[in-house]
Amino acid sequence: MEKPKKPTKKPSLIKGVIILAFSFPFLFAGPAFYFWIGAPALRQGNWGWTAFIVISMFVGAGLIIRGIVAILDSFFEN
Repeated sequence: MEKPKKPTKKPSLIKGVIILAFSFPFLFAGPAFYFWIGAPALRQGNWGWTAFIVISMFVGAGLIIRGIVAILDSFFEN
């Protein structure tokens, strides 16, 4: 006897994958821009670029959490 598969919510799954796709540039470019632009500017006393880059990395982390939540909702929500 075969166990019936639970259906997934495909729009929610696609939404989660798209959110994850948009989050990766923030996470990978953030440290590169920090060492390229942020750290030299911070040594000169300009903290604006550094703050912008660190905030963008936090935005990327938040988008990853949001994407994972959307994907898990598509699998486990009734």
